[in-house]
Amino acid sequence: MPSFKTAIDELQSEQSELLDKIDELRAIGVGGLVELPQIVVCGSQSSGKSSVLEAISRVRFPTKSNLCTRFATEFVLRRSPHSRIKVSIDTGKSRLDGAERQKLRAFRSEQNELDITSFSSSERFQGLMDRARDCMGLNTTTSGFSDDVLKVEISGPQQPELTLVDLPGLYHSTSSEQSAEGKKLVESLTERYIKNPRSIVLAVISAKNDYHNQNILNIAKRFDPYYERVLGIVTQPDTVEDGSEQEETYLQIIKNEKIKLQLDWHVLLNRSFNKQKISDDERDTQEKSFFESGPWASLSKSQVGIATLRNRLSKILLHHIRRDLPDLIADIQQKISDNEEKVEKMGAPRVTIQDQRQYLFEISSRFARITNQALNGSYVDEFFGGHKEGTDDSNFHLRRLRAAMREIAESFEEAMSLRGARRMIEYRGVKLPFLDKRLENSKLYMEDWTPVYVSQDALAEELQGQARQSRGIELPGSANSLLVGSLFRDQCQPWERIAKSHVLHAWELVDNFVQLVLQHLTNDHTRSLLTRNVFGPELDKMRDSLLKKITELTFYYKTGHPLPTSKSFLSKMQDLKTKRQMSILNGGMTSNAFPTSNSTSVSSQLRPSGDQFGLIDIIDQMQAYYDTAIVTFVDNIAILAIENCLLSTLEQIFTGRTVINMDDQQVQEIAAEPSHIQVERERLNEELEQLRKARCTLNTLGAVPRLTRSIPLSGKILSTRRA
Repeated sequence: MPSFKTAIDELQSEQSELLDKIDELRAIGVGGLVELPQIVVCGSQSSGKSSVLEAISRVRFPTKSNLCTRFATEFVLRRSPHSRIKVSIDTGKSRLDGAERQKLRAFRSEQNELDITSFSSSERFQGLMDRARDCMGLNTTTSGFSDDVLKVEISGPQQPELTLVDLPGLYHSTSSEQSAEGKKLVESLTERYIKNPRSIVLAVISAKNDYHNQNILNIAKRFDPYYERVLGIVTQPDTVEDGSEQEETYLQIIKNEKIKLQLDWHVLLNRSFNKQKISDDERDTQEKSFFESGPWASLSKSQVGIATLRNRLSKILLHHIRRDLPDLIADIQQKISDNEEKVEKMGAPRVTIQDQRQYLFEISSRFARITNQALNGSYVDEFFGGHKEGTDDSNFHLRRLRAAMREIAESFEEAMSLRGARRMIEYRGVKLPFLDKRLENSKLYMEDWTPVYVSQDALAEELQGQARQSRGIELPGSANSLLVGSLFRDQCQPWERIAKSHVLHAWELVDNFVQLVLQHLTNDHTRSLLTRNVFGPELDKMRDSLLKKITELTFYYKTGHPLPTSKSFLSKMQDLKTKRQMSILNGGMTSNAFPTSNSTSVSSQLRPSGDQFGLIDIIDQMQAYYDTAIVTFVDNIAILAIENCLLSTLEQIFTGRTVINMDDQQVQEIAAEPSHIQVERERLNEELEQLRKARCTLNTLGAVPRLTRSIPLSGKILSTRRA
């Protein structure tokens, strides 16, 4: 009678250095950190999946016909100088109660030099399953399933590296013993294992039932669209009637004619209920005899029976590991980099007040350096992320603060140019550029803006009443000069609103930048404390200072009278008058002749008789002053507000002087480590040690050979397309 070890020897048809290395990785303990190869046996309830696993592993499962697995059982076969069986429970994510988690972790059964044949053939395994079920709270009087995992580790000198997982069976109908919640949990558990790209899925379907009603292939396809990791297993072929349509259907399935799997199909003969006690040797003999007669004899010998399945699995797993090894190495390196970054952010352990103050000094120094580079546009530090084309960082533009500020400054200048004036004045003969409202509204500071137009003549007519009511001691044909200020104040109404929106946007950029820098320099706990105790109050002061500066810069424009001091004012006045006159002349005359009627019309336009108050000049004066003032205002917002009140003070928010001025209580409040940070550092360092050992283990392989040809798994060449 072949022993358990003999059955496992068939799985390992040849020694493989790659399998040895994966075994070492599991021994190191990185299986919980990166995905490692495993074989997952899954299917509907009563599909015979447990019998498949039993035939492969020679571990005898509980024989109660009415008992369906209600948790995952993971068999980890490892190579070791000494034989040992170790049983434990890995708690699921839904197990939140600390006491329950501790109880499950305490569940353990371990015995060295155990007689493996005795273990697999006796009732001891059933007793173990019963105790595990009770420990999980799944006794016979309760319903439901668990996402806890019973882990059985079997090690010995001749064991191969292999992981076999038996999952709870999928079901469609609910009952008092199988709830809707349990159904969802089983599906979630199955998906969790199948979505691991390094899992080989043994999708078990029973010939006793219509394959359309067995959902496992649909679930597998969601995570493996091309069925690259799926090996189909048909069980219970002896239950279909000879010559029936169902028999023909399953023969076509096994021949890969109905559902094409790249790993193909296999068929096994399960132990029937009344033959549960026959030996493994007798089981194999009966199976061999069944597939040598009738229509099943037409199948390829490589697709039938447990002996060939063990050999196929060995080849599939070897191919799988060789293909995925480069990605596995990359995953380990990425995990190392991630953990190193987290540990660096935590800094050295901070037990004393001196350690804590030194930690803050280091943060302040690096903050000042990064901020200085961000303000000067010299993006050298790794914080800035190199070239944008080489990163998927959605915050890339927020890190480069000066570039972001330049970007919004240009948007502010454009917005002031377009919507700074309450109304856009259309001068005689001067055509304003066409503005696409939808395009303009998509720009910064231009949301919900609709341009309002007024012609020069309409505006002059509008001003007639004001001019008449504002008359003073000015000469006839002139208006009160105060009318210029009134018109200007009306036109510049939007300035304060746009400027306030701009400086608040600039402040938000700085706030985001500060958070990104702190996120880069320290952990979330310290970042939160620094924000609350140092950066938050200072940033609030900067925002208040900005808003106060906007009030100051707009005050005179809203209340005072225009006081142009620049010679450019007169120049602009002359330019406006000249442009208007040239436009009238160009529109009223032709190059061929100068009719008297045209000359009279042009003359009347140059000297409009209705402008008894010189309102056209008032409009020109306002526009000339507006054009000068808006440039000054935009510059003042950039320099006096954003640079002076925001950016120039940014480097001074958190310096070495800030740390020196903190008393011990403040330092301790910010920099002292809470217990969970200490625990997290220990965990990360332990993981780093495991991952670095794993990297060294894989580095001994040297260059990872790519397959020059696919290993034949079923007489066919595998596709090289990745899942």
